[in-house]
Amino acid sequence: MPDALLLLGIFAGAYLGFAALAMSQDRHWHHLGGARHCPRRACMALRCAGWALLLASLVLALMRDGAGFGSLLWATVITVGALSVVATLSWRAHWLRPAARLLQHLG
Repeated sequence: MPDALLLLGIFAGAYLGFAALAMSQDRHWHHLGGARHCPRRACMALRCAGWALLLASLVLALMRDGAGFGSLLWATVITVGALSVVATLSWRAHWLRPAARLLQHLG
């Protein structure tokens, strides 16, 4: 797999992982989905998905650059991913609404 695609996968996993973890919190769920509290089933699914995506991001980073630089790359990318989620929730929260509504119906 080309390095650029792996790097994109690492970032996508970090961003989506942190977005899922953020949506599992009542404050963000209410802001995005309208319900007062995140349903317990959806909350657990979001948290599991968030951690799984962060772990997948780590695996991709280790595949791309090995243990030495891959772990450093992953630490950097999860920082950028978390800040990107913060920026999205602050300025363009509506971008995450479709995912929140889908999860609200599934949960």
